[in-house]
Amino acid sequence: MASAAERALGTLLSKHRTDHRRRGRIALRDLALGAAGAAAAGGMMSAGLPGPAAVPVLAAALLALWRGAARGHHHRRRGTEVFLVRERGLAHRRAGAVRTIPWQDIDAVTVRRGTALRRLLASDVTCTIRSARGEVLRVTSFTHEAPDLARAVADRAGQQRPVTSANAAGT
Repeated sequence: MASAAERALGTLLSKHRTDHRRRGRIALRDLALGAAGAAAAGGMMSAGLPGPAAVPVLAAALLALWRGAARGHHHRRRGTEVFLVRERGLAHRRAGAVRTIPWQDIDAVTVRRGTALRRLLASDVTCTIRSARGEVLRVTSFTHEAPDLARAVADRAGQQRPVTSANAAGT
């Protein structure tokens, strides 16, 4: 059900949900990879291999564990998320809270192209939206039809402010 703030932005043009379950599955995948890597590093050291041979495996395992824990926390804390493109602005619902940004309050929209590796790691940001109030919204590949959402926001906000485009490296 739309809040009064959302209804003030006009008619709903499109709705883009975030795949919350996929975020959780990727967190579990990262945790499993980290645990397997840590076990492999421990096995390498107990098999008598020199310590420096196991360090890269252990470092990768710890990184995967950290990413899995961070994603799992993000999954639990944020809950479901949805972006709503409306006539006069963008609405963002997450964990029971609603944020609305009228098109004229959007200071910058940066649209990026994701690479295959970044999509595999689920760390690609399709669009970054900065408001005049200092709020930042990030649209990732977890959001259904994220490129369409990024284009819609860039087009509508571009009528008010300049829109920048960057590649995956951020240049």
